[in-house]
Formats: sequence, C-alpha cells, structure tokens
Amino acid sequence: MRATWIVFRKEVIEILRDRRTLIAIGLAAFATPIVLGVISQVSTKTATQAYAIGYTGDIPTGLGELLTATNLKLVPVIDPAAAAKQQVDLGVAFKAGEIDEYYDPTRQSAQIADIRLQTVLGQYNAAKAAAALQSKGVDPGILTPLHLLPHPLSSPVRAASNAFLSFFLPYILITMILTGGFSAALDSTAGERERKTLESLLLTPAPRSRVLLGKIAAVTTISLVAAVAAIGSMFVALTQISLPGPSESSHISLNPVAVPLMVWVALLVAVSFSAVTLALGTLAKSFRQGQAYVTPLYFITIFPASIVLFIPDFNPSLAYYLIPILNAVLVLRDAIVHDTVAWPALAVTSLSLLATGGLAWFVALRLFTREALLTRS
Repeated sequence: MRATWIVFRKEVIEILRDRRTLIAIGLAAFATPIVLGVISQVSTKTATQAYAIGYTGDIPTGLGELLTATNLKLVPVIDPAAAAKQQVDLGVAFKAGEIDEYYDPTRQSAQIADIRLQTVLGQYNAAKAAAALQSKGVDPGILTPLHLLPHPLSSPVRAASNAFLSFFLPYILITMILTGGFSAALDSTAGERERKTLESLLLTPAPRSRVLLGKIAAVTTISLVAAVAAIGSMFVALTQISLPGPSESSHISLNPVAVPLMVWVALLVAVSFSAVTLALGTLAKSFRQGQAYVTPLYFITIFPASIVLFIPDFNPSLAYYLIPILNAVLVLRDAIVHDTVAWPALAVTSLSLLATGGLAWFVALRLFTREALLTRS
C-alpha cells in the first residue's frame, strides 16, 4: 500500500495547487449560506407582506378590522376587475349577501391574498352565525358538533426543522461532493494526459491498481472536504434562521441519528463519484473533453434530488433504493424526517453504491491497462 500512499500524497499536493478546485470549494462554502439567507428573507417577506384589496360597496361591520389584522389592506377603487390586473392584488365588490372576487391566478401575490381572504371570511361567517344563534338563545356549539382536539406526537417546530433539512441537505451534500471532485478527477486523468505526465507515472514499478486507488483516495478526500465546507457553512447560516416556537428550540438543527448516517452515505457517494469521474476522465483526450463527459452527472444528481424536493410525500418501495444517488437522497431524507434509520433501506443503498463504485473502479482499471488508450495523443 506504500505505492498507493505515494500516489495519494502526490495527487493531493497537485490538487491543492489547482486553483479551479480551490475556487470550487470556496464558492461552495460561500454560496450556500448566501442562498439560504436569500430563501429565508424571501420566505419571511412573503409571510409578513401586506396585500392590497381594491373594493367597491359597503364593507360589512367588523370585516374590515379582520382583514387589516391579516395584512390585507383595503383600497377603494372604481372597477375591482380592472384594478385586480395590476393596481391591487385582489378586487372585491361588496354586495348584499355576497362578495364578488376578482384576481389573476398567474400572480403569486394574488394567490396568497386569495387564501388569506378565504380564511378571514370563514372566520367572519362563523362568528356572525354564532352571534345570531346566541341572540336567539341557541347554543352556538351546534355549529361544531364534533370538536377536533389535536395531539401532536412530536414538536411541530422540530418537524418544520426536519422538513427544511430533508429538502436541502441531501441535495447540497451530493452536488458539493460532485463539484469538489470534478476538477480534481479530470486533472489527474485527462489533465495529466495533456501534460504528458500520466505515461511516466504508469511506467513506475507500482501496480496500476495501486496508482488508481491512490487517485481515487485523493479525489474522494477533496470531494468530502468540499461537502464538509458547504454543509458547515450551511449550518452556520441556519443558526441565524429561527422558526416560530420556544426560543430554546426555534433554531434549525440536525438530529443525532442522521449525523453518522450522513457521514457514511457521503463516503459511499464520494468514492463512487470519484471512481466514475476518473473512468470518464481517462476516456477523454483533453480536460475540455473530460468536462463534456462528466457534465451529464450533474443532471443525474439533480433529478433524484428534485423528486424529494417537489414530491415530499414520495414513499418508495425497497426496489427504489437500488438506484444510485436516488437511494442516498431517500435514506438521508428518512433519517432526518423520522429520527430513525431504516436498516433494510440502508443495507440496499450501501450495496448499490458499493457496486457502482466497484464497477466504475473496474472500468477505470481496464482503461489504465490499455496502453494504446493511455499513450495516444
């Protein structure tokens, strides 16, 4: 293994001299908190923003106060339908016994204002009905013959924190692993071929399997460093984001169950990606051609993460955990959301990623042993 260690040390030194890799890691560390900060600001602004309702007619007694309390500002207009197109978010016409509402479904502000208006009107109608019954000596409780008493089995604040992390953490972890090892893997294969140094390395007495292991170890290390930098900066940013609830539990944090699982999955993904990118880089004649070969990997990583982001209730069968990358995202999501480890799913995921890495290593090794491929210009 001495040869593997020598190659590993050589590759790490060369990677650290490569500005592209260092810039990629630095951008990951700085961009992640910036993106999370922007998302937090947009979410906060959306939740607290006041929306304008252009109206005509007489406002029912007490309804104006309820609308104002929910950040719905009433603005008198001449034509509610025309005003709802650009001037205000919603247009309403108060009539006897009914309200005509006008809004543009293509505007997000109109959709949010519509939801708030529907909520306020529901509360207003319930209060008016209860007051009418009470004035006639009838118990208002008949309006709600069945009272729902919720009993949350876990903290709602904690659930919101886990949901947030289950969306972003797997995506950031996997994409940063790929981004961190992207330049390093191509530089140690296609880059060395361009510099005419790969042939000299392969002529040394060290077995080519040891040389390849050293390169995989170096790329894996850099990939994990990039992932740690991105996730570390993400949690620093999350300490500045608070959720509604008690002050001692309002900050977003990762549950202890998910930490060792995240480390294990990150290691498996990094090794697999390193082997795959080294194999693709060995096929390329130049660094630029290697970029063209590796670029599709971005789409492969974005697609499974998108499934979790846009289908949060996606409950797959065990067969889905055979799909590389998708299985890593699903395992991390399950551990973060449910505070437990699904051992069968983790076992299938580990075997799938190990098989992917082993297959990529075998392909890369076969390429390393093809003298015609490695020495041609």
